[in-house]
Amino acid sequence: MNKASKRWNMLRHSVLERTRREVIEPFGPLYLIFLGTSVFYLIGLGRLSLAQQTAQYSVSATIMIFAIAAAGLALPFLTGAVLTLRAADRKLERLQRR
Repeated sequence: MNKASKRWNMLRHSVLERTRREVIEPFGPLYLIFLGTSVFYLIGLGRLSLAQQTAQYSVSATIMIFAIAAAGLALPFLTGAVLTLRAADRKLERLQRR
């Protein structure tokens, strides 16, 4: 098998770099969204489990419960998205190093 030319290697490297810039980097805020959602869910869950339950729930407590439930429902989807994004990023990095 013939060795790749210098021009081919430069073209390959630039295409991989552009792909990383246009596909991976725009989803960078997904990491922060995942972190924020996880922290919010854990703090809210701890607050609900440790707080004294009153006979009546206020409107703010009801909104908080629904927000915590929404964060809990979003976590599996965000986890899958973050893991997929990280795997794609690592694959592109590995291809760039070759």
